[in-house]
Amino acid sequence: MPVSFTEFIRLCKRIAATSSINEKTTIIASFLSRIDKGEWKPLIMLLAGKAVPETKEGGLGIGFSLVKKALKSGVKPLLPPPPPTVSDVYQRLHEIADVRGPGSMEKKVMLLSSLFNSLSTDEEMRWLAKIIFGELRIGVEEGHILNALSRASSVPLEYVRRAYMLRGSLDELIELLNDKDHDIRDIKPVIFKPIRPMLATPANSISEAFSLIGGGEAAVEVKYDGARVQIHVKNDRVKIFSRRLTDVSGSLPEIIERVKNTLSNNVGECILEGEVIAVKEGRPLPFQELMKRFRRVKDIESVMVEIPIQIFFFEIIYVDGKLLIDQPYVDRYSILERIVSRDLLAERIVTSDIDEAEEFFKKALKAGHEGVMVKRLDAPYILGSRGKNWIKVKSAESVDLVIVGAEWGHGRRRKWLSDYYLAAYNPDTGGYELVGKTFKGLTDEEFQYMTSRLLEIVVRDEGYRVWVKPEIVVEVAFNEIQKSPKYRSGLALRLARITRLREDKSPSEATTIHELRLMYERQFRYKGRAGDV
Repeated sequence: MPVSFTEFIRLCKRIAATSSINEKTTIIASFLSRIDKGEWKPLIMLLAGKAVPETKEGGLGIGFSLVKKALKSGVKPLLPPPPPTVSDVYQRLHEIADVRGPGSMEKKVMLLSSLFNSLSTDEEMRWLAKIIFGELRIGVEEGHILNALSRASSVPLEYVRRAYMLRGSLDELIELLNDKDHDIRDIKPVIFKPIRPMLATPANSISEAFSLIGGGEAAVEVKYDGARVQIHVKNDRVKIFSRRLTDVSGSLPEIIERVKNTLSNNVGECILEGEVIAVKEGRPLPFQELMKRFRRVKDIESVMVEIPIQIFFFEIIYVDGKLLIDQPYVDRYSILERIVSRDLLAERIVTSDIDEAEEFFKKALKAGHEGVMVKRLDAPYILGSRGKNWIKVKSAESVDLVIVGAEWGHGRRRKWLSDYYLAAYNPDTGGYELVGKTFKGLTDEEFQYMTSRLLEIVVRDEGYRVWVKPEIVVEVAFNEIQKSPKYRSGLALRLARITRLREDKSPSEATTIHELRLMYERQFRYKGRAGDV
């Protein structure tokens, strides 16, 4: 029997009622084992808070105001409709997401109103609203779902996780698990479908970075103040994806031409990684200037002159049918050198001398770059994971946090949402924990832009304050991390200031609450301690 939306709500309540990671996984796996595999995708996608796949451009396209209109405009049918299934809800949300062009808002309102009117209770309506706003808050995160899919399908977790990282989305992972004609153990990337990138762990100094990787010889590479991109090449076609796995090819035509003109003719297809930076007269421009290119979809020719860009490659993941992620970094880099023109490679040295690495770091900062990456030479490429293989060292300590709410400003800022609630990601719950609030750091132009963005993702409006979907990531500088009884996290940033918008990062790539606690502890290497968090 198809899973009813009522059953889905009961499942959510059971999951929310336990804080045990293992029990959450068991509940989901057990439920999957009892239902038809054709029901897996809609169920899992809604549980994961992904009403549409994360790679879908524009997402669901439903905001707070549209939901209010749908609820007001609804006309109850004369006869009660049959209770909707999870598949019905998932399919209708997809239909709404696919509506584009003139009159799209009116059509979305009509379809959404129809969906709400198919529900029979206020509770069902509340849960549908939670799904739409990505606010289930039942403590389910990526790890629980991958573990549950592994158990229910009897496929080892390492293969489930690897397939997910290589294909980039949960919906395709589920299709692969249910495809009897393909062995998920042999999955390879598909050109023009982005994969989940390897991540770096922060360190405060070069010596700490070398300590984290275990000492010895390492690659020390310039960390450019730009946007990380993944470039897919097949014959004469090139596509560019952001680190959030969205296609940004249309904004970067000169990078596409540069790749076509400089890549080795011996390569049929490959997946490369690099950093795109904005430059002027040989010097890197601020990150925010580059982001204007990533947001631009029209008049590209004029902005190409206004904001010139360059790319520097640092990694190769796949080439001509061969997946390279299990090979050590030093071997992957050797292949990269043969494929990419030397002037397009990120500047780097290989050394075991910390003083030499320190000088290279200072040189990178003096050239206007963000810092350096310290990389183990024997490290594999671990998809979608942080670890001690790649360590980033920047000039000043900062964190990437997610805006979860905002207040209307005062005085000059009264027309903007300009006082922001900042939260760290909790990977154990999949939620976000408040660690501070700030109105400092943005220009008037950025306040205006942020206000329009935030109003599109409101989930609760309290008049002077709104709470929003956790979608916008910002880099935040601070003076100190303090204990705080005010926030559930127990931590607060002193003198927090937004230094830039990180539209290249997804919320799950934000600084975690665990990382913030480690940073808090590190403060006491040189300070006295009054008490514990």
